[in-house]
Amino acid sequence: MLTFIPRLRIAYAILVLFLVPHSLHAEDGVQVVASLGTCKLESGRVIDPCRIGYRTFGKLNAARDNAVIMPSWYDGNSEALQRYFSDHTVPDQLVDTSRFFGIAVDALGDGVSSSPSISGPQHGTAFPVFTIRDMVETQYRLVTEILHLNHLHAVVGISMGGIQTFQWAISHPDFLDLAVPIVGTPRETSFDLLAHQVLLDAILSDPAYDHGNYASQPPLQLANEYVMAMLTTPAYRVEHTTQKEYPAFLAEARKPQPQDANDRVWQLRAVMTNDAIPGQSLETVAKSTRNKFLIINAAQDHMVNPDPATRWAHASGAEFFLSQANCGHLVMDCEPTVSTMVVRFLAGS
Repeated sequence: MLTFIPRLRIAYAILVLFLVPHSLHAEDGVQVVASLGTCKLESGRVIDPCRIGYRTFGKLNAARDNAVIMPSWYDGNSEALQRYFSDHTVPDQLVDTSRFFGIAVDALGDGVSSSPSISGPQHGTAFPVFTIRDMVETQYRLVTEILHLNHLHAVVGISMGGIQTFQWAISHPDFLDLAVPIVGTPRETSFDLLAHQVLLDAILSDPAYDHGNYASQPPLQLANEYVMAMLTTPAYRVEHTTQKEYPAFLAEARKPQPQDANDRVWQLRAVMTNDAIPGQSLETVAKSTRNKFLIINAAQDHMVNPDPATRWAHASGAEFFLSQANCGHLVMDCEPTVSTMVVRFLAGS
């Protein structure tokens, strides 16, 4: 489900400077925020004005069929995704920009795209509830209405980005060829829901949160401690933090995060309602999928239980890798083979 990686918040006033109709030729990694006008949500409510942030890398080919989109993870943004776009110059690249046109997208609620924290007319608790499907629909509008693409070579996503990857394949199966969900899931398990609920309760019960009506960012100490405990495994923590180092580790874990508290809550609630195929058999849908999948999960992941993705892979015959490393949800930080697998898969070799 969730990858919690601290990020620098971008001031809304600065974002407006980058509000443009489209940018196929922007310098690699430059933040752009596009206007979608009004976005109608699953709930029937609307986000108005609706804006979505993105960054591009590499060049679109003459056939306009080499685009690879990567949605942001929970509590992350497109800035944090830049490390995965490269022309063979970084060890953990996922998208080869010498071959593909990469698009890193800010998911709704990340503080760059439309979010409770930066909306003027729908600020804070007035911001409408949105879902994973709503995130994907804004991204579909970005690539079709703003970037004017008719097809994607692939969608690649990590954590909540992996959840969005499954949803892309369900919502727009003919629009993409390849799907690479990494520590993602097409459906929340009971353990996932319990883990999310504990985090949500930790945020909501913080007196400083004040039902979302805070004047300054609440510290959310308990929520931050919980996240740090769940990201990896007991074995990993024992291996990487000695008793002597523990006080400093705990102090760092307790620090307020740069993410806005309401943004965290709204995205978390979207994840908690995640079910790409409501009311349908996972195996039946997986068998009928028209996209080619590479599915990567972690056996010891405490944030996203790997069972639904594993079942999807087995039912569909997808390429599948289940990491046994003790770093849990942070598989990108401890499994160097993941980069190699994804690069190879996207290249079709």
